[in-house]
This record gives sequence, structure tokens and C-alpha cells, in this order.
Amino acid sequence: MLLARPAALTADDRGHARSRHGDLVTAFVELTDVTHVYGGGDGPPAVAGLSLRIREGEFAAIVGPSGCGKSTMMKLATGLQRPKSGSVVVAGREVTQPIKITGMAFQNPVMLPWRTTLQNLLLPLEIVEPHRSRLRANKAEYVERAEMLLETVGLKGMGSKFPWQLSGGMQQRASLCRSLIHEPKLLMLDEPFGA
Repeated sequence: MLLARPAALTADDRGHARSRHGDLVTAFVELTDVTHVYGGGDGPPAVAGLSLRIREGEFAAIVGPSGCGKSTMMKLATGLQRPKSGSVVVAGREVTQPIKITGMAFQNPVMLPWRTTLQNLLLPLEIVEPHRSRLRANKAEYVERAEMLLETVGLKGMGSKFPWQLSGGMQQRASLCRSLIHEPKLLMLDEPFGA
């Protein structure tokens, strides 16, 4: 794991970030003694005793071998999975369901083959409030945002293409755009550049 910390911060003996004046810095993402077992049974844990604190605006990279729990940690932090024990808190609230302030790009692009690239980018806006309520009235604004994101990653003019008409790398970049379309406060990238 690699955490980028400004030099003005130090960690106390419990790993909590403190300012140069000794004030406790609140974590934006905090996992405390988390254990997760897939299937809810008594099998081997995907993660056990995991504790992690990330401040708002901080960049963190979780690095490890295949099967060590990197993707599981992301699913726990976003509410896609629930821990067997321990607590998960994001933005000051315990995570008990999928959270709306997160954008996530998975290891595989997960593009719906019957939707164009642009339609795939707009999908989170069709699901996540408050965008869902605004999408119909402000569709042109959201389409413009999606096209700007596509241009930013070198996919200008590709919005009308279906996923099968894009290379694997192009699909991965479109997936990254989809994770950014609703301007999330928390961005989770699961091996986003593997393609």
C-alpha cells in the first residue's frame, strides 16, 4: 500500500493522521478491523483484520499479489459487499448499502454490448440520484460532459460506437469515463490500465 501524505502531517502510534499542531485529521474512508468472507459462510476470509484510513483528497494505491483482497477492499468501501465483522465508514457515515458518491472502474470494462459507448457512459446517471431525476431535463448537458470526457481520453467521436467496435484499451478508457461522469467524491480504480 502506498499513501501520499503531505509533509505537514504525521501519524500517531495508532496510525491516525495528525496535523503539525497535533490535531486529529478525519478520515474520508475508514475501514476498521474488517473481515470479509464471500458467501457469508465460514470459509477462508478474503480479508481479515483490515484497517485503513484515507483522508479526503488523498491518493492511495493498494498493491499486492492476485487474491490478496484488493478488489474486495474496494467493494467493501463502496458498499457493494458488507463485512462479516468490523466497520466501514465513508464521508462520516457507516456504509450499509452501495454509496452514491463513488465512481468505480473495474478490472474489466463491463460495457453493455447493446448500448453505444455514449449510452454506456450515461448509465450511472440513469441509476444514481440526484442525476436520475435531472437526466431527462438536462440530457444535453450530460451528453456534452460525456463527450468531453471521451475527448480527454482520446476517444473523440467514438460515442456512437458499440463496445464490440472498440479495442480492449478503448473500452477500458470508456469505462474510466463512465466512472467520472457523475463527478464522484470517491474514485475507485481496480487495475484500470490492465488492458
